[in-house]
Amino acid sequence: MSGREDNTGPRPTDPEGHRTPGGRRAVRLDARTPGPVSSFIRFVVCGGGVTLLSSWALVLLDAAMSLVLANALVTAAGTLLVNELHGRVSFKSDRRGWRMHGESTLTALGAYLVTTGAMLTLHHLVVHPSALLDQSVYILASGVAGTCRFLVLRLVVFGRHGRRGGRESVVLAA
Repeated sequence: MSGREDNTGPRPTDPEGHRTPGGRRAVRLDARTPGPVSSFIRFVVCGGGVTLLSSWALVLLDAAMSLVLANALVTAAGTLLVNELHGRVSFKSDRRGWRMHGESTLTALGAYLVTTGAMLTLHHLVVHPSALLDQSVYILASGVAGTCRFLVLRLVVFGRHGRRGGRESVVLAA
């Protein structure tokens, strides 16, 4: 041979039959998978709805038990509910089970760590921040953490449609 590679063999393609960058196999999304904007809107509505429901439940339970126990129960129930809603409504995934809940909960823990870190940093840098500064930093950190959580849930946790076993590459086009 002339020392050149044989390019006549089959190469990985995307769902429309196009070659993918680097010859990686594209993940074929289910036809019912909502687009990123639609998923994000659903993500915000589901998360916000569960947060409002949780705050209402916390007020009711606080009258019957200690705030710490009430908050733990509401947080656990709210996390399980929002994980199911994100899977079924936000991302229309068929993925179920404890592994999905564990992975989703880890993203919530990551968001908690980001917001807590932002608030601790603020209080380290500013001895007595105003309520407006406190809320601004918290809302900004929550927005960043929520956006990152959305991306991880969409691309990693619920982005493995039809997967049984081995890992598939996610190919992103800019």
